[in-house]
This record gives sequence, structure tokens and C-alpha cells, in this order.
Amino acid sequence: MGVSAVDALALILIMWSMKEIIESATGERWIELSDDEVKMGFLSQCVEQMAEIENCHYIEMLDRLEKANMTQGYILRFYDVLHTQSWENIISDLSTLLHKREI
Repeated sequence: MGVSAVDALALILIMWSMKEIIESATGERWIELSDDEVKMGFLSQCVEQMAEIENCHYIEMLDRLEKANMTQGYILRFYDVLHTQSWENIISDLSTLLHKREI
């Protein structure tokens, strides 16, 4: 399974702005992501999962979600609630809302 363009773009944005943390006591390294980077990764996963469920290209799905005001107006706006749910529930909710808004 390859990396999609949306995931690749998210990775590029994350790598560009990532902050490496080094634990002084142990020398252990990790990357600290900003809240925006985490949210963009979440949005990317939502787009990919929705595209897979709807059997369409992720660019088409992103366009549909944008036209339905679901990227900024729902997924990112309600990230704090959405990200605590299972992927099954998230995708079910997104699918239901998308179909309602596309009518």
C-alpha cells in the first residue's frame, strides 16, 4: 500500500515544522507536533478513509468535503470531540453528514 499525495503532503508539512525533543537524562529523541500538525494529520486520515468508503479518489473526496463545508466547518471545528471516537463512528458520522449536505 503506497502513500497517498494527501498523506505525503501532511508528512512534508510536519517534517518542515517539526520540533525534535531530546531527553537530557536518557538521550531519547522524539518529535513534538503542534496542535495544527496533529489536526492536519487527522483531517488527512478522514479524507482518505471517506474516499475509500465512497470508492472515489481522495482529491474528489476533499473537493466534496470542502463544498459541503466539512473540512473547516466540521472536521477541524469539532476535532476535540471527533478524535476521541472510533474510526468506525467518525466515518459513519462524516458519511451521514456529507450525504445530508450534498442533497
